[in-house]
Amino acid sequence: MQKSLKWALPLAAAMIGGATSSLSAKQNSCDDPIVIGTTISMSGPLATLTGNWDKMTQIFAEEINKTGGVNVSSCGKKLPIKFVVYDDQGNPATAVSLHEKMATVDNVDFFAGTDWTFVVMPVSTVAEKHKIPIMGGNVATPAAFERGLKYFWSVPYPMTFNWDANYFDMLKNIEPKPKTMFWITQDNPVYKSVRDIWAKKYEEIGIKVVGDETFPNDLKDFSSIVLKVRSARPDIIYINSFDNVAAPLVQQLRQQRIKAMGVHFPIVSLELGRQTKAYGGIEGITGVVGWIPGVKSEFGDFMKTVLDKAGVNVFESATIMPRFTSYLLMIQAIEKAGAVDREKVREALFKGTFRGPTGPVTFDEKGQPDTRTLITQNQDGNVIVVWPPNLSTGKVKWPAPSWQ
Repeated sequence: MQKSLKWALPLAAAMIGGATSSLSAKQNSCDDPIVIGTTISMSGPLATLTGNWDKMTQIFAEEINKTGGVNVSSCGKKLPIKFVVYDDQGNPATAVSLHEKMATVDNVDFFAGTDWTFVVMPVSTVAEKHKIPIMGGNVATPAAFERGLKYFWSVPYPMTFNWDANYFDMLKNIEPKPKTMFWITQDNPVYKSVRDIWAKKYEEIGIKVVGDETFPNDLKDFSSIVLKVRSARPDIIYINSFDNVAAPLVQQLRQQRIKAMGVHFPIVSLELGRQTKAYGGIEGITGVVGWIPGVKSEFGDFMKTVLDKAGVNVFESATIMPRFTSYLLMIQAIEKAGAVDREKVREALFKGTFRGPTGPVTFDEKGQPDTRTLITQNQDGNVIVVWPPNLSTGKVKWPAPSWQ
């Protein structure tokens, strides 16, 4: 029997399972709360990526409502927000069914936060059918935006065509300049898209690809790939995957004392550090992040408060920032529209510019955002933002000492 989880916010206590309250959203109402629907992969294969995201959503609503809620100019006042949340189990069919329920039974005003390209692509067609604006989270593949949809936006950090924008800029300006790169890519559509786009760009600035390996999601023995890396002797080893599946690769690179100027791994989590600690860990590895405490941000204090209260550590939950940003931007779109009106919010989002955690977020006519990540490096057990310079909290150690 399929299990689902739902709760409405804000409540004295979250209602998990059992009976639920009636949340009948009324468009253009100035008396009802603004109801936002979302699903989170709280169980299933992606649950390791979403720890306490449900609690973060609850705290987010509570903090917004402490100031009265969202300013709605047509009402001349602020309205509180409520979330309807279900567990989609990381299953597209389940997510589609739950979004249908939120559209027709829970009568939500808007959708926000739902993650993962393979989940959101079918879910966005539900939003399109019911003409409900949806602001996705972790949806980075351009193909998701090439379907002519009118009610779909997303705020990944970042899109694949912007994935390496700051890392690329760093490598152009760093000394000594790297000349070669070895790609090791998980068999995943997002990561393969990253390689296809950025390997060519690096070659244009003189960084030659000397290895290009793709591995299945369940691979544990990377010895044959490690041997190829040793033979190629690249300046940069680019591990292009989720952290949990490639932890054995980092272990084996360390065990074999592979040397490089730098090792780049987009998701450098604390869990990766724990799994590889005995072998030298994540010291010196560069990665990407949407925002971390200490980086200048208009929303810095608010984000830190919500995440701290929810018990979410951005270094444990590297993909939290797109979801958090989707909530921020949906609220801004409602304020910009001046009404709890789906069509007016859609118009506000179309080619709109909004305030994100580390700067402006601009959408094109397809709903694609112009978002960039910050480049981090693990130094002496600390996570340091090393690029771009205007947002950095320290300088990159190059070549990375622990890989020499």
